[in-house]
Amino acid sequence: MSEIKVVLADKHDLTSAGIKAFISERHDLTLIKSATTKNALLKSLKENKPDVLIADYNIQGFLTLNDLEEAKAVSSQTKLLIVSSDNDRENINKVLESGINGYVTKECSKQEIVNAIYATAKGQKFFCNKILDILLEKHTQKEDENCEPTNLSKRETEILKLIAKGNSTLKIADKLHLSHHTVNTHRKNILKKLKVKSPTELIIYAINTGMVKPNNT
Repeated sequence: MSEIKVVLADKHDLTSAGIKAFISERHDLTLIKSATTKNALLKSLKENKPDVLIADYNIQGFLTLNDLEEAKAVSSQTKLLIVSSDNDRENINKVLESGINGYVTKECSKQEIVNAIYATAKGQKFFCNKILDILLEKHTQKEDENCEPTNLSKRETEILKLIAKGNSTLKIADKLHLSHHTVNTHRKNILKKLKVKSPTELIIYAINTGMVKPNNT
């Protein structure tokens, strides 16, 4: 991949300095703006249209989830990576349902954060192990409520794996030589069979059943 343009939005000095250092060490990553206010962030997104926005929604008096939604609207092609210390399962699930690409914690290693940036730039899903533990706990609780086995067809399993790896409907259709209408039909059937309502829950199911590896989602 060519140069990846990054905008950073985090008011924690230590985290901000660390991420800046990580980016400066890579020749194919360029930090074009470090925003410490919502207005500065939106202005930078509008002017620069970066590949990746790294942000934290869990800093009092800074950005909220609604602000991130606004940021996505300003630069729709920009992929969103969350780096946060939030441990609240409900909050995390709300963020994931909003359509972010990656979520790692501030306890993650340099290499894991760098890997998350690259995966996010490619439009792939990337969750660190701590976030997966939180999500899988919720998913396991749901599974306990209904222990009936779920049987997916070979084609549905194939499509589920591709969804979990961050592929869009059009990409899946192209890879499998199917029409996008056929892929959409399969997606609806998968959601119905698994009794889930969102792509995030599909990803968690794929991870929990071993269909995909956690950091290759």
